[in-house]
Amino acid sequence: MEEYKSNSHKSKEEKTEKKVEKIVTGSVKSKKKNEIRKFADVFISEDIENVKSYILEDIIVPAIKKAISDVVTSGIDMILYGETGKTKKNNSSRVSYRDYYGSNDRRNSYSSTRRTYSYDDIILDNRGEAEEVLMKMDELIDAYGVASVGDLYDLVGITGDYTDNKYGWTNLRSAQAVRTRDGYLLKLPKALPLN
Repeated sequence: MEEYKSNSHKSKEEKTEKKVEKIVTGSVKSKKKNEIRKFADVFISEDIENVKSYILEDIIVPAIKKAISDVVTSGIDMILYGETGKTKKNNSSRVSYRDYYGSNDRRNSYSSTRRTYSYDDIILDNRGEAEEVLMKMDELIDAYGVASVGDLYDLVGITGDYTDNKYGWTNLRSAQAVRTRDGYLLKLPKALPLN
């Protein structure tokens, strides 16, 4: 008779246990975020491309289309009715709710900003080690599907809380090592709850 695998939550956690060890040899600074930085993380979008796309596609392009339509319509009215002829003006604008309900992007971006986790900034001595930490975190995402804040802390040798393992990333494309006066800051996207 075949033996079936356990489907309990405990056995799933045991099966996906990952071992993350410190890879940084230089000094590591952990810096608490000040209130202004926390405020900015919550209210300012981390992906400026979404803001640019929204402004261009939802505001500027429709305004240009409307202006072109008005010019063409007014020109045709002048040809047909003359300069003093009566033109039919429609001053009311029509609001399309289809785009809002057809796309979940705006609603998801709002809900994700409310569920973020505040973790300490990590500053490393040299760029090579900072890039190595980011590369190792990418490897963890490839292998396990996620990299937690706890994994980040383990890689740099900082002791964290149990809660650090419940928040993290599934994608680190926008992560980078940024030069500061103290060293190289690991600039990471917002940490979201992990399932």
